[in-house]
Amino acid sequence: MIPRNDSNQVLAFGQFFGDRQSALEVRGFELAHLSPTVPEREVVLHTHEEAHFVLLLEGAYLSSARDAPDLCTAPTVIYNPPGTTHRDRFRSSGGRFFTISVAESALRTASEWTTLPDSALVLPLPLVELAWRVARESAIPDGSSPLAAEALCLELLARTSWPLDREPPSSPGWLSRARELLRDSLEDDLSLGEIAAAVGVHPVHLTRTFRRHFRRTPGEYLRGCRLEKAASLLAESAAPLSEVALASGFADQSHLAKSFKRAFGVTPSAYRQSHRP
Repeated sequence: MIPRNDSNQVLAFGQFFGDRQSALEVRGFELAHLSPTVPEREVVLHTHEEAHFVLLLEGAYLSSARDAPDLCTAPTVIYNPPGTTHRDRFRSSGGRFFTISVAESALRTASEWTTLPDSALVLPLPLVELAWRVARESAIPDGSSPLAAEALCLELLARTSWPLDREPPSSPGWLSRARELLRDSLEDDLSLGEIAAAVGVHPVHLTRTFRRHFRRTPGEYLRGCRLEKAASLLAESAAPLSEVALASGFADQSHLAKSFKRAFGVTPSAYRQSHRP
């Protein structure tokens, strides 16, 4: 039950006026696909305890956020800081939305690097694409999704905020070490914090610099390395698919098959068959 606070309702971390279709928890964030369940006239004034993003996927939405049009339509992404009080709601009878709930720990990590907005605002179109990428990771997760989604969420936070003028110069040395660490840790579930600590930089700086140089987040890079190793094992060995999956860093054969088909357009079995001598 959502608690009341005087004349408005208080929504705790991850709570929204919607029915969850799917959800994924990653370090510092909770991702969820939802459909609205409360009619417009019944949505009351409410306060969100934690910061969050709302990505409008379908339907018409009323928002009091800064830069919001009279009626928001998909695709729109809105950032609400902790303690946001509003009566934002769907005007249409149907709709779909995706939320990124930001834990206090993740917000604190981002705040060490940037100055986050203290009021709700509609984000520019380039960040809509970034939010969509997070939504896709949540909708079709695999073994690399937690790290990929964590990096994308931190980047979204960083690009929502105003950077402080204290970014250290780019260091090819530590960036190469981070990349090698990922390549050498295919079977480990490293967090961004662990990778950043190992190379001596801030997690936000790690994910932003990594993507600027390699055009991929650390999580996406790790997934690519795992897929490369899996493809090599499939072509060069007769090991069962379950063993190939574990040796490549995937949780199981199902995760391997899902990621492999999405990346290469064929199943692991079909790939192996086509690469047999």
